[in-house]
Amino acid sequence: MRILAVSDNHGDRYFMEEILSIYSEQVEIWVHCGDSEFDEENPLWQNYHTVKGNMDRTDAFPETRVETFYNQKLLIAHGHLHNVKTSFEALKREAQKEDVKLVFYGHTHIPRVDEEEGIYFINPGSLTQPRGPINKGSYAIVDMDGKTGEVTYYDTDHNKLDQLSKKITL
Repeated sequence: MRILAVSDNHGDRYFMEEILSIYSEQVEIWVHCGDSEFDEENPLWQNYHTVKGNMDRTDAFPETRVETFYNQKLLIAHGHLHNVKTSFEALKREAQKEDVKLVFYGHTHIPRVDEEEGIYFINPGSLTQPRGPINKGSYAIVDMDGKTGEVTYYDTDHNKLDQLSKKITL
């Protein structure tokens, strides 16, 4: 299973379209963690599973969503309603309630992978307004083979960011 996750593009279409064209034959699951600032009619939503962020002005997207692919549940949230800038407690409770081991979130614009109590919290960073350890937009690709996998980060020039990438075991 190959998942590509983006977040916080804040109205910029270019990188989302470019990423889709590059990976269209390589990725099975497309995740957007909110703050696209696109309306629900945008053709990109034919590919991406998205949620509503704090800057999104449409009620067409859910605040959170749980999707199941290949018997693996994913929780997708923006994170602003879960206070992700201070802790993962609220997201962790929701993940535990839904029996989810992979959580995708945005809001902080900081690309990172954290693990708490067997749940992985994956933030792809922001495509257009980066914060944190790199000063470039980023996205994440998660390759899972059964219960093991790797989260690999790329910048918007599609260079691999080894310092952020991480192996995971569910």
